[in-house]
This record gives sequence, C-alpha cells and structure tokens, in this order.
Amino acid sequence: MRGADLDDIRAVSACMFGNRYRLEVLEAFASAPDGQVNLGRLAIRQGVQSAVYYPVVRDLLALRMVTRVTEVGRDRRRWYRRAGGDALWEPLGRLVAGLRGHYDLITGTEMNAMGEQKRVKT
Repeated sequence: MRGADLDDIRAVSACMFGNRYRLEVLEAFASAPDGQVNLGRLAIRQGVQSAVYYPVVRDLLALRMVTRVTEVGRDRRRWYRRAGGDALWEPLGRLVAGLRGHYDLITGTEMNAMGEQKRVKT
C-alpha cells in the first residue's frame, strides 16, 4: 500500500478512496438505522474534529448520495441523510464491512461493542 501503515484503518481509506476519513463516513451512513448522521457526534465517537469530515460530505452532497436535513426546532446540529435508497447503501455497507473485516484479519484486531479496536490473538 505504498508504504502505508496497516495499523491504521484510515491509511486503508486513504489508499482505497483518496481520503483518510471517507471510509468512516460511508460506514456511518451505511450503518445508521435511520440513515441520518451528525458529523459532530461522529467526530466525538472517532476522536477527531468534525471538520475532517466536511470534504467527504461535500463530495457526497455533490454526488447526491446524501442530503442536508432541514433544521427542526431549536436543534442547531446539522444532520445529513443518506439518499439513493437501499440499492445504493446496502452494497456500500457490505463493501465497508468487507474492508473492515479484511483489515481486522490482516492486523489481528477486531471491533468491540463501543466501536473501538482491540488486538486479538491469532
């Protein structure tokens, strides 16, 4: 992978998708039960600033793969909703899960219930 550190799933994302955070965003949209994602919440969960996701979401907006959710009431958080239906997001979800499974296999890690990686004995 052109010298990428395989201990970092973001390196896999950079090599495959040209952006370190694209895989995380695709995974968030594909796995969101209601299809909605808030970048601030995602960033907190992943331990980064939400600004790292803006270029990815701008690209997805341009491709009409996601839409902005109209603000409701006093909620100042901006939400995005996946678009394109199950015909788009189910295969993307399988791709993301397959990539994560492959990454876990080659690095000897797995995700725990909190979405954090932990080393496992192989």
